[in-house]
Amino acid sequence: MPYFQFIPNSGHAIKTNQAMHDGLYDSLRYLTDELNSEAPGLASEFEAWRQNVGPARRLSSAVFGTYYDAVEALQAGDTETGVAHIQRILMAQPILSGTKITVLGRDYAETDSRRIEKFMGAPETGAAGVTQPDQAQADRFATKLREAITWIEHHLPELHDEMNALLGELILVGPAEGSLEFEGGTCFRLWGAVALNAERKASVADLIVTLAHEEGHAALFGACKNEMLVENPDSELFWSPIRRTKRPLEGIFHASFVSARMIWVLRHMLASKEFGWLERRRLRKILKDAEAIQRDSADIVRREGRLTETGKAVLKSMTDFMDGSGKIPISV
Repeated sequence: MPYFQFIPNSGHAIKTNQAMHDGLYDSLRYLTDELNSEAPGLASEFEAWRQNVGPARRLSSAVFGTYYDAVEALQAGDTETGVAHIQRILMAQPILSGTKITVLGRDYAETDSRRIEKFMGAPETGAAGVTQPDQAQADRFATKLREAITWIEHHLPELHDEMNALLGELILVGPAEGSLEFEGGTCFRLWGAVALNAERKASVADLIVTLAHEEGHAALFGACKNEMLVENPDSELFWSPIRRTKRPLEGIFHASFVSARMIWVLRHMLASKEFGWLERRRLRKILKDAEAIQRDSADIVRREGRLTETGKAVLKSMTDFMDGSGKIPISV
């Protein structure tokens, strides 16, 4: 059974991120070899680029997104476009390690911004469509977000270390016109990035919880490099306690896990005595809701899930936490 640890661990997170990068390199090497007759020299260009990137370096989410664009084009028989996407990847430079705050539109090329809007519009992300945010609102949001990150660094350094390993970009976005309100979204095809709704009214405490939630999705995506959590196809739909509608079991599994991560963080927040009475009252309500969602979602997974080995490892780790370590004393 694959190894999975519920409580964040920096060493495990670093290995997970490197495994995602290694998977990208292996796939690109295969593609450039296969394209040798159509694009002579592409394989050697890849090897030179790979050597230039070096070991244990982070690539931007745009590189991962461009890779999926290339695969989609090649699967459709559009070799010219697929090769062009790969050539674009081979011009990319590594980015600095650690988590940085970026803004959709301002900090991205037009092509990359459009891709983020496309991928974050997929139903499974939870974002349901994004657009460039109002700049003044994004600036105010970024200030609160930095405070939330600082709180996590001081009180939950293991989560802070995991974020630095798995997340390179916290992308500030706005909601697309007509889309539902959302807190954030994570997409497997944009590895290393999380989209956050910068036009949402949120306190520092809200953002701490949101970061724990989205980081939980990223941790699961990293665990699922080789296989999904369940063998149940997306065509099988089950009642979702969080969406109040039917959805695939993979999404319900994610909901149970990120809710457990939220519970872990919320109990630490309530034990810290650093939030005012009104905020603490609200956090207790969020905790109660998260506990109900986690319990109900996990029950559905256990009852209906045809778990992969990865799914079994994640479920056991999460269940062990909820049955034992989740009982952090809360101050009144």
